[in-house]
Amino acid sequence: MMQYNSRVGNWTGFTPAGLISASMLNEDKHDVLQRKVERQQICVNNVGLIFNTTEENMAEPRVTLGQTSSSSPDSMLVCSVYDFYPKHIRVAWYRNGQEVTSGVTSSEVMTNGDWTYQVHSYLEFTPGRRYKVSCMVEHASLREPKIYNWDSSLTQSKRSYLIGGLCTLLLGAVFLSSGLIRYRRKSCDPRLSGTL
Repeated sequence: MMQYNSRVGNWTGFTPAGLISASMLNEDKHDVLQRKVERQQICVNNVGLIFNTTEENMAEPRVTLGQTSSSSPDSMLVCSVYDFYPKHIRVAWYRNGQEVTSGVTSSEVMTNGDWTYQVHSYLEFTPGRRYKVSCMVEHASLREPKIYNWDSSLTQSKRSYLIGGLCTLLLGAVFLSSGLIRYRRKSCDPRLSGTL
């Protein structure tokens, strides 16, 4: 029906009944004085305490960026944001530096049960196209928004296989080299050639 604005120092009505009540309260000297006292005691005196409590308990978000498996030609990227506090957060997608709004869906901000929250944002995309896709996270605990870039050339599972393959290849090369060195030493040293 109506709302009190402490900056202006008066009531504003939104409905016909609210307009009448607001007008009456704005003319009431006792109500005006009471609102000024409430503003000082409740808002002004406690805003620092509320801000300090919130600031002390802020938790910076932990972000993972991945691709969901899908049988359709289009796939989904997911930007998962975990363990942040306070609740308010903004997650946005960018393609080649431009914000993307179509094909984007997000979950509700969910509680983890330990005063922290999580949220997940999804972006539809077509694999094979060379886009620079990024997920941007804005939160009160961050000095500036953080941008996480998606590397479309390798998915996480392919990257794991590639790293494993390279490690195996290097280990094989080390064993082969040591075997060749040992064979070469045995064949060149006459003392070792007769003993086996």
